[in-house]
Amino acid sequence: MSHRPTDRGAGTILTLVMMPIVLIGIILIWVFVDLSMLRAKAAGAADLAALAGAPYVLDDPDRACAVAAEVARHNDADLVMCTADGLDVIVEVTIPSTGIAARFAAWVGVELPPVRQGARAGI
Repeated sequence: MSHRPTDRGAGTILTLVMMPIVLIGIILIWVFVDLSMLRAKAAGAADLAALAGAPYVLDDPDRACAVAAEVARHNDADLVMCTADGLDVIVEVTIPSTGIAARFAAWVGVELPPVRQGARAGI
C-alpha cells in the first residue's frame, strides 16, 4: 500500500494568499516611482524656468519672471513664485499630482497636493 501526501492543494491556497500581497507591493513600488518621476519633472521645470529668466534679471525683472512663467508652462508646471534677488532669479513651480499615485490616493480617499520645487539661477 502506498502512502498518499496530505498536502494536496496547498500550492493553490498559498497562491491565493500571496497574490494580494505581491499585488499591493507592486502597486506601492509603482506609486513611489510615479511620485519620484513627478518630483524630478518639477525640479527640471523649476531649473529651466530660473535659467530662462536669469539673462533678463538686470534689465527687466518683470520680463525675467514672464519668461520664467512661459518656460514653466511649456514644462507642464505653474509658476507660483518669482523674485529677482540681485543678480539671481528665484522661482517656485508646482505640478499637479497625477498618474497612478493620484488615482491610488483618490481611491483611498486622500487628495495629493501638487508637487512644489524651487530653483535659483543668476548671471
